[in-house]
Amino acid sequence: MTSLITDNADGTAPRRAPLERGFPLPRSAPQTVSSTLHRLSSMASLRAWEQRSTPALMHQAILDGVNARRAAEAAHLSVEEAHVRWGDWAAKRLAPQRPGVAAELPVQQFLNVHAAFAAALAGEDPR
Repeated sequence: MTSLITDNADGTAPRRAPLERGFPLPRSAPQTVSSTLHRLSSMASLRAWEQRSTPALMHQAILDGVNARRAAEAAHLSVEEAHVRWGDWAAKRLAPQRPGVAAELPVQQFLNVHAAFAAALAGEDPR
């Protein structure tokens, strides 16, 4: 007699492939040069995005009241490295891109964030 649980007359469960049990077994694809290069390219793109976005995020955090040391720590940078990255980013936005067009970064914002980094570098920021 066939069992409702086992499906076999002898009481044993039939052998089923992983897909028949409802879940596929993961198979790792063999590493190829193209997949390795793709991973390398993806990581380089991610790093470039991180380097472009981190200074802007630190800038906004400091304007929102976070001290520069905490902003640098959140970005996993030293205060010195954070200041250099932010300074490079800010310098590009402080100068007008075209004659007669206002700069992307207001001077007062630049001065406020620069002062926050200066205080952090001098050890005068509240921790």
